[in-house]
Amino acid sequence: MTKDDSATRLRAVRTALGWRSPAATQTQEETPPAPPPPPPEKPKARKKKALGALAVLFALLGGCGRTQGTVLWHAYNGTEASALTRSAARWNAEHPDQPLELVGVPYAAFADKLTSAIPGGNGPDLFIYPQDRIGDWADSGVIEPIEFWVDEARAARFTDEAVESMAYKGSLWGLPVAVKSIALYYRTDLVATPPTTTDALIALAPEMTKRRGYAVAYANVDLYGHAPWLFGFGGRIVDEDGNLAIATPEAAAAMAFARDLVATGVAPGHAEGPLVATLFNEGKAATVMSGPWFQSDIAAGVPWKVATLPTVSATGKPAAPFLGAEGMLMSARAKDKDTAFAIMDALTSDASAIERAKIARQVVPNIHAYDDQEIAADPTLRAFRDQLAHTVPMPKGAAMRMVWTPYKTALGEVLSGRASPADQLLAVEREVQSYLDGPK
Repeated sequence: MTKDDSATRLRAVRTALGWRSPAATQTQEETPPAPPPPPPEKPKARKKKALGALAVLFALLGGCGRTQGTVLWHAYNGTEASALTRSAARWNAEHPDQPLELVGVPYAAFADKLTSAIPGGNGPDLFIYPQDRIGDWADSGVIEPIEFWVDEARAARFTDEAVESMAYKGSLWGLPVAVKSIALYYRTDLVATPPTTTDALIALAPEMTKRRGYAVAYANVDLYGHAPWLFGFGGRIVDEDGNLAIATPEAAAAMAFARDLVATGVAPGHAEGPLVATLFNEGKAATVMSGPWFQSDIAAGVPWKVATLPTVSATGKPAAPFLGAEGMLMSARAKDKDTAFAIMDALTSDASAIERAKIARQVVPNIHAYDDQEIAADPTLRAFRDQLAHTVPMPKGAAMRMVWTPYKTALGEVLSGRASPADQLLAVEREVQSYLDGPK
């Protein structure tokens, strides 16, 4: 994905959204809401003390009454929850008449709980969740479009790729909180300079073969791990109109490249997360393609750094992983949407992003967060930030949900040498299309 490709996508998003401000969308009959910030002052039946309003619960809500404040659900734990709590506490201290309540909901139950709770009027006003369900929730009326409140100046605090990840069918549905993608980890005791091309990556193989190891290890039988090659060769899952575009010559070339990495001993076959971590920790993998979460798998004492992924030598295009973005979304049943957006705006501000980056080591989408001296001095955060320029936002439609399993099967067949890329990709496309078409 070239920078020109990214710019073209963003122009389409900007044109579709129009970045219409609240003033531009008002009719004469409407009473315009107070534009945030500051949020509108509205009377409440009760007031809570600033910090007393903050309750962080790590359990499902079952039969709980509706609070008069704004409720935000999240699935964070540990340092991520701590950083979010700090931002929420600041909001409550500054807005005691508009309390914010944080509610922790286990991730495994989050989507189902949310989908059933919001239509029944028992869900949150706001919630944080990855962008892959935005399409479903937008189509079913679960979430509220927010471009009414968002002008281009406000959106400009985020990277273009992060903004695009929150857009769907010409509307903006959330503000980005954190972004995740694959980058290149490398052992500094085995690699003096990180490879910037796939040819340079492959050139690490002879020395690593002597060590009974590999030049690169990654989850190569999973579409998420394979995506950098798919997009680096010019393949895709859907086209600009949302139609399936799985079985293409470019996608076949990417799958053949992945097969050849295994066949020539550059990469291990059928690698999954635990094997990848073991190889890296034991010095049997010079590099690893993985995301920020991989850091917790690196053993103490292993010397490592992170760099952006290499350019695909065959195409001249950067290897481009999926961009996963967590967004703050608004329920279509939010009690006070003006206040809810003001909270969204505050909790995704540069100040809040800096807190999350420092406390939780989140890769935040706020451009100016990286002007902070401590964050700028962190080479790992900087590498993942730089990788964002060459990512592909994950599609939000039903096709994306349905493609993972058949694509994994296809990768397994091709990497083992049992089938051809073209045949397997055609089978994947037909299977996904049959799911989309439904029963005949």
